[in-house]
Amino acid sequence: MSTSSHRRMALWKDAWRAISGNGRRFASIVVICAVGIMMLCGLNPVGRDIRGGLDDFFDRTSMHDIAIISTLGFDDDDIAALRDVAGVDKAAGVHAQSVYTKVDGRQASATVMALNDAGVDKPYLSEGRLPNAGHEIAVTRQYLDDSGRKVGDAIEFTPESSDANGSAAGTTSTDVFADGEYTIVGVVIDPNDIVNPTGPLALVSGAKTVYPLFVAGDAVTGDAPYTSAVITVSGAAALNTYDDDYLAKVADVQDAIGKMQAGQERHRTDAVKAEALKQAMKPIDEQKRKVDAMPDVLPMKAAAERKIADAETKIREKIDDMNDAKWILRDRSAVTSYEDVKTQSEMISRLGTMFPVLFLVIALLVSLTAMARMVEEDRQLIGTYKALGYRRGETMLKYLVYSLAACLLGGVLGDILGMVGLPFVFTRRMLTRLYVLPEYPMIVDWRLAVGGVLLFVVVITGAAMATCTGSLRLAPAELMRPKAPKAGRTIVLQRVGVVWNHLSFLGKVTARNLFRYKSRALMVIVGVLGCTALMTAGFGMGNSALTLMPRQYNEIARYDVMAVTSADDHDKAQKDLDGNADVTSSLPLQVGSVTLASADSDSSSDAADDAKLTAQIMIVPDGESIADYIDLHTADGQRISLDDGGSADAGSDGDVQAVVTANAAKKLDLTAGGKVNVTDAMADSADVRVAAVAQYYTGNIVVMTQSAYEKAFDADIAPNADLIRVRGDADAQIRFADGLAEQDEYLSVMSSAKQQRDFVKSFATFFVMIGFIVAMAAILAIVVLYTLASTNISERARELATIKVLGFRRREVHGYVNKEMLLLSAIGIAVGLPCGRALLGFLVSRLDLPGMNIVPNVQWFCYAAAAVLALLFTLLVSAATNRSLDRIDMVAALKSPE
Repeated sequence: MSTSSHRRMALWKDAWRAISGNGRRFASIVVICAVGIMMLCGLNPVGRDIRGGLDDFFDRTSMHDIAIISTLGFDDDDIAALRDVAGVDKAAGVHAQSVYTKVDGRQASATVMALNDAGVDKPYLSEGRLPNAGHEIAVTRQYLDDSGRKVGDAIEFTPESSDANGSAAGTTSTDVFADGEYTIVGVVIDPNDIVNPTGPLALVSGAKTVYPLFVAGDAVTGDAPYTSAVITVSGAAALNTYDDDYLAKVADVQDAIGKMQAGQERHRTDAVKAEALKQAMKPIDEQKRKVDAMPDVLPMKAAAERKIADAETKIREKIDDMNDAKWILRDRSAVTSYEDVKTQSEMISRLGTMFPVLFLVIALLVSLTAMARMVEEDRQLIGTYKALGYRRGETMLKYLVYSLAACLLGGVLGDILGMVGLPFVFTRRMLTRLYVLPEYPMIVDWRLAVGGVLLFVVVITGAAMATCTGSLRLAPAELMRPKAPKAGRTIVLQRVGVVWNHLSFLGKVTARNLFRYKSRALMVIVGVLGCTALMTAGFGMGNSALTLMPRQYNEIARYDVMAVTSADDHDKAQKDLDGNADVTSSLPLQVGSVTLASADSDSSSDAADDAKLTAQIMIVPDGESIADYIDLHTADGQRISLDDGGSADAGSDGDVQAVVTANAAKKLDLTAGGKVNVTDAMADSADVRVAAVAQYYTGNIVVMTQSAYEKAFDADIAPNADLIRVRGDADAQIRFADGLAEQDEYLSVMSSAKQQRDFVKSFATFFVMIGFIVAMAAILAIVVLYTLASTNISERARELATIKVLGFRRREVHGYVNKEMLLLSAIGIAVGLPCGRALLGFLVSRLDLPGMNIVPNVQWFCYAAAAVLALLFTLLVSAATNRSLDRIDMVAALKSPE
């Protein structure tokens, strides 16, 4: 074997010996790399898993790309015309109707939809089969759980009349589906609503439960018009539903539909008016036949003919005054959860970028410290290599192999945990609390997995090479001599005699050591600061979320029960409430669902210009005050007077005004004085001036007075709900609400106390996230503190051996070193607590949870828990490094290097 081969073999043996001989440092770099890469390649794909799961689900159910609602419905000619539009793959008419049904003995709202022949918006079958004959029906799992029914049982429903509460646009009060019992044959997931009904997103919305029911096309009676049209776009299913190319393809087809829209609206208007005229003229024609049969000479005939002519004229005028057909085109952004999934995935992706950056910085600091100490310990060996003629690259091989091996091992572990562990925790555990998608694909991004490893390799091996290069610049003779210790200097504290003179000897030594090793002290402070900040933000996030409902119902919504009826049943329900001894007061009002969009052309956000969201509208009758039931105030606590802010004549420019809540204002980039477009369930819309933005924590509402609403929409209000204050505690309030719900006239009854209880039970999602953040903070603190503490001990071995020889007892030696660590940790904790509060504010500003306005709320116990845990981590590391102090060989440490 040649000399060069022997040299290479010796270098490789030395490199692998370095790994086994410096195992703790090696493990520190491995752990910090593994955690950073785990979050980089784990959290980012979780966001894609969510989107991919929804995209796969939409593809399986042939989810519509475009839905069209018409105020006069559709006929077969409309559907045929839509099929001929360029880019349209499938077009189908949908029969749907709002109905009432009994659920656990209570009146409940539901929407019955007929399956269409094209298979568009086909519900996802999870049990049983889909209905294929009249009087068969498929229901959701929520319906079975709430009603206590099972597959094979029968249900009945009755049509819901169209009233001010607003049934779905395009539905009618006539029977669309056959009467009688329907047999449950299957359990399905409605592709138009994937929100978990028992999860936090459903609870904070505050909307009433509407059960989707699916029947076969055979259940449709007569020639009922289609209530909506659903369309799929050619080639869209092959694209991800959130990608720009998908959105562009759908937009092109929307534009094409827009070009034929006016003609079809005119066609439908003429057809409906002709049919209405035909039906209205039947009794007139019958009267004509009767009049034409008595003799012409009778004077009554002329009078009858004049009466018939007048009636015919009025009928024609009434039909001419009918509103024309109006189409409303919507893409998937109008589907429940589509935008929610988008914002959720973006939020997780942002976390997946922010946390790895933090750990990359920490990895750089740890690796610099570890490699610098390793090079320092090998100072004489490096000098020997140089003296023997080893080239620079050969000498650096040991440190390159050491850092590269740590990065690659940490990278492999991080990729495994990131691609398997995190998606399982977040996707399988957290997301099922939010959505009812049947499955989520595990999307592996190999570019991110490999790129993350390469990133850490470049940073850490670069740090190792930079550290080694500094030593290789020195001459062999200088390297083979021990490095001179840092010279002592007068520290700042010594100039403060009042403090310095009262310090003990060990206190003065501790102070001098802290100033002597400034870089290491700074790194300890930064490590503990980061740990404390992460935990403070985590605990603060949990506290902010868990106090969401209590703040909502204690600070803002002061009513105990919201009860919704139909407009026709409201008077009877109101009289019963007025005579109920358990009711202390009630406020009648009109509630309904509206769609909000920014109406300001000068909006500062392009995204806000296109954004839309669903909100609940509350219309307060003139002369009534909402103040005792909902405390409307701005974020800074300023009271909002509805009389001043919501009346029709409040604005100086005569605009109708309304109060909107904070979450809607944030989403749509609205401010007081701006304009918002309000569209009701019957597709009537109005631009309304924003009188004020009210603080509100769960859900979105718009509050208007009767005068403002009637002026904006040119329609009279019809109260259909009550805000009720009830005597007794939370249990009594829940019992009262349950009692109302059993009465047929009530469509929806919501108890504030029950909402709070259910919300806490369903919020396990945040506890998972908090546990994750605390675990990451613990790893960060322990790795940094242990690495720095071990390095500190190894650098000061001679010093520590000296004080042991001088008679310092075991505990005194421990205190000599640990006092410095505890003091630095205390500084890091003190600075980390306010930094954690700032970090929480940053995270909350990036959260975009639908219907939630999470306001940072960090109570004292959150700070206390973060500080105690950070201190506990420091004590654990100190206890672990005390063993190293006990094992210092005084003779070996004190003997001369020569």
